[in-house]
Amino acid sequence: MQYFLFTVSEKSWPEHLKTGIAAINDPGCKQSNRQGNAQKQKALCEVACIRKGDFLFFYYQQKKKVMGLYEAISKPFFDKTSLVKNGFIDNKYPIRVAFKQKINFKINIDMDDVWYSKDKGSFWSIQQQRGDTVGRHACISLTKEDGELLIKMFNEQNPIIAQPIKINSKKHNDMNLPFDYRCDGTKLHYEAVLQGKLLQDLRDGKHKTLLGNYDYCVPFFPTSSRKEIDILLFKHVANDVLWYEILELKQPRFTNEDLDTLMEYEKWLIQSLAVNARSVHSIAIANNYDDGVKEFIKGRTKYGGKNIRLIKYSFSSSNKSISLAEERI
Repeated sequence: MQYFLFTVSEKSWPEHLKTGIAAINDPGCKQSNRQGNAQKQKALCEVACIRKGDFLFFYYQQKKKVMGLYEAISKPFFDKTSLVKNGFIDNKYPIRVAFKQKINFKINIDMDDVWYSKDKGSFWSIQQQRGDTVGRHACISLTKEDGELLIKMFNEQNPIIAQPIKINSKKHNDMNLPFDYRCDGTKLHYEAVLQGKLLQDLRDGKHKTLLGNYDYCVPFFPTSSRKEIDILLFKHVANDVLWYEILELKQPRFTNEDLDTLMEYEKWLIQSLAVNARSVHSIAIANNYDDGVKEFIKGRTKYGGKNIRLIKYSFSSSNKSISLAEERI
């Protein structure tokens, strides 16, 4: 089970609550070109790893309140029909998940309390620039620690809990997310499609023989430099993180510049979140690697530096699946 935070507005929230459907917008819906399609593929990644039973929160932007607690009752799906007749959520918001109320917390959380906690070192996975300041509906993947802290804050504020409100979820079409699986041989056309497909695999428990026994994944994990780690994997023991794996993805080739980015993330994670450097592991996933990348890693490990694993992906267009294999250096 994982935690997610949807951003909603005063126009959309009543429709979400009435129909039991959360939705984010397709940023490329008004563009029929490659850029619009690329934006759409990235938006699909925001919800790609949601599964039935995951816990959802909603951030009401105008009231600056977090509402909870809700539970996903479907996998993500794509549906362009309007939630209500002549409503706000229409074909521009087709990326959706059905939900029900899990716990009826009457008193919501002020978002300022979340920002105060963030200043004290909590809520690393909540970033203000996604959804709030860019003025769009979005879905933010929360870490296990952040999700549990939100529930703790709700319980602190609500000594009396009412019965959950029954939501008659609107019937929905279980349409698979429309990732664009175009490829050149075994190489995908869009990096976001590699990310989305890998996220789906991770939530289904795949690739553990190569990536280890992870138990949690967060895409678009924000760093203090306002950059985002493509995917951050976690292994927990009780409430503590045993190790982290940084996955930096490139659908064509992994270059020296990409390697610099990965090492920047590694350094930040060691300094900011990890208890020690031993618990942070860096992995590149690409279809091919520049020779300079391999030579650098050889030299780094030769002189006692941390190893960076290179993993090659191959996409099969026949069954729309990804296979991963260790790249020899």
